[in-house]
Amino acid sequence: MSIMAIIRIGSDYADADFGLLVRHLKLLDIEISQINASIASSHDPESDGLCDAGEYFIGHGFIAIQRYITATRTGLGISLTDALKVPPIMEGGLSFAAALNAAANYWKHMEEWIETLNGPDGGDLKGNALRTLQQIEAVTPWQDYTCANLLAVLLDCHATNRMRSQRQSR
Repeated sequence: MSIMAIIRIGSDYADADFGLLVRHLKLLDIEISQINASIASSHDPESDGLCDAGEYFIGHGFIAIQRYITATRTGLGISLTDALKVPPIMEGGLSFAAALNAAANYWKHMEEWIETLNGPDGGDLKGNALRTLQQIEAVTPWQDYTCANLLAVLLDCHATNRMRSQRQSR
């Protein structure tokens, strides 16, 4: 088994995967910022396709984060179950990492789920699909623009946890 070392020096990391993830997310942030600016000036952002465009880039950000979590945890020899229990824990008991993982799975598989639910037999979601949807619904409703809604909750949770830890360190 190979063990991957992640070393932090100040605000820098000696982790090549992390550096690539940061670069990727910065590119997505630029695109999302441009979409947000267009939404602000649009009379009908949904009809203009801007909301779908934002959802697309946010969803791909979740996938990039999931890939990083997988690469890091396997490099450190940590099981998926253990990795998805790592704090911070959000209201409702779901970890931040598990929410990110669920968001990526949602983005990758939602069309399959809709196909199942709208199928001729009116199928139900089962197994991982159902579990993922339940995790998402513990944080935000499964509705239009679920990735954007989930990102807003995660960013708020992150800011709340940061403020809480700053108060505790005083």
